[in-house]
Amino acid sequence: MLSDKERKVLRILYNFSNIHHRMPDQTELETKSGYNQENIKQALSTLREQGYIMGNKLSEIKIIEAWPREKRAEKKTYTSPYLD
Repeated sequence: MLSDKERKVLRILYNFSNIHHRMPDQTELETKSGYNQENIKQALSTLREQGYIMGNKLSEIKIIEAWPREKRAEKKTYTSPYLD
C-alpha cells in the first residue's frame, strides 16, 4: 500500500506525462509535489520497488501501473433472515 507521498508523486508523474508528453524534471516535480529532493527520491525508490514505475532517471521513467493497488476487502455475504 502506498503512502500519501508516494501516491501523490505517482499521480503527478501520470498527469504531467499525459499533458506534456514527457516526464517532469526534478524542479518541476519539487514544485508540483511540495516535497524536497530527498522525499521525492524516497518516493520514486518505493514506486520502483513495488513495480509502479521503471527507469532510473526521471526522463526515462515508464509508468507500469498508474493507480495505487488497494487492499482487497473480504467479500461479505448477506444472509436474509427470511430465507430458509
